[in-house]
Amino acid sequence: MHDGTLYQRSLRTQNRTQALRYEAIFRSSLVKGEFGILDAAKCPTLAQFEIRLLPHLKANVAARTYEFYKQHLSVLDRFGPMALSRLHRIDAGVVEKFIQHRLRDKVAPVTVNHSLRTLRRALHIARDWKLIRDVPRIKLLPGENQREFVLEDQMVNDMVQWLRKTYSPTSNFHLLLPFLVDTGLRISEACNLQREHIKFKGDVPCSVRVIKGKSRYAKREIPLTDRAAFTLLACVQRSHCDFAFTSKGGKKPLTRHYPSEQFRAVRDALHISKECVLHSTRHTFCTRLGKAGADAFTIQRLAGHSSITISQRYVHPDMQAKIEAVLLLDKLNQPNIEAAKN
Repeated sequence: MHDGTLYQRSLRTQNRTQALRYEAIFRSSLVKGEFGILDAAKCPTLAQFEIRLLPHLKANVAARTYEFYKQHLSVLDRFGPMALSRLHRIDAGVVEKFIQHRLRDKVAPVTVNHSLRTLRRALHIARDWKLIRDVPRIKLLPGENQREFVLEDQMVNDMVQWLRKTYSPTSNFHLLLPFLVDTGLRISEACNLQREHIKFKGDVPCSVRVIKGKSRYAKREIPLTDRAAFTLLACVQRSHCDFAFTSKGGKKPLTRHYPSEQFRAVRDALHISKECVLHSTRHTFCTRLGKAGADAFTIQRLAGHSSITISQRYVHPDMQAKIEAVLLLDKLNQPNIEAAKN
C-alpha cells in the first residue's frame, strides 16, 4: 500500500528476504516518481530518441519545418559524443564540444545555430515527455547575418514595372509582390491561399484568412489595403482553379520556388543589395506597421509571430508617442497633486 493505493504484482521469488528487497526497490521507484526523479537507466540516447521524435515532428509541424529538423538531427547524429549521449547527460560541455567540432570544419555560425536550435527543440520535447528533468541552457553563436532589408515604395514600383515587362502575361509575380508587401504573408501562405479563404465585400476582396502555416500562431485574418485587394482580385480572375495565385496557365497552384527565382532576377537586374530577399517583403510589412504606430500585439496578430518578442523588434516609439505616454501619468497624478495642495 502506497499513498492510499494498493499495488499488487508477482515478484517472481519464493524467498521472503529477496521479496522484501524487491518491494523496497518498487516502493522507492514510486517515491521517485512523486518527486520528479527520473530513472536514468531508461533515458534514451539522442540517436534512440529520434525514432520517437521524428514521427511526432512530422505530425505536428509544417513539411518544410520537419525537413529542417530532420536535416539538422542527422548533423547531430554524425557527432558521436552527442548522438551516443543519453539525453540527461547532454550538458553545456557536450554542446561546446559539438560547436568546436563544427567550427573546425569551417561551418558558418548560422548553420551551427540551426543544429543548436534543433537540439534545443528535441530536449524540450523530451522534458515534456518526462524523459529528462531539465534542459541545459544552449547559447547560440553570435555573428548570424540578420537580414533586415526594407523595401521602399519606389523600389517596389520599379520592381513591379520590370516584372511586368519581363514576365507578364505568363506570370502573376508583378501582382504577388505588392500583395506580399501589404499583407506580410509568408510565400508558402500566399501559395496556399484559396478562394474560400478570401472574404469579399461586394465584388472586392476585403480580407484573407491563413488557416495553416509555420506554427499554430500562423492562423489569422488579415484586412487588405486597396492595393492588396486590387492585385488579389486580378489574380483570382486569372485563376482557373481553387487557388488565388497560380502557375502558368492558371490551372495549378503556385510553388514557392518560381517566385524566389523571379525575385532574385529582378533584384539583380535593378542592382539591389543581395541582403534583399523575398522574405524582406514580410519584414517590410512589419516595419511599416511599426512606423505607422501599431503596437506589438497588433503586429503579432497580423504577422502570425509565435512570440511577442519578435513583434517588439518592429515597435520604435517616436518622441511624440513618449510625450503622450508621460502626459497620461500626469492625468493619473492630478488627484494626488490636488490633495497635496489642500
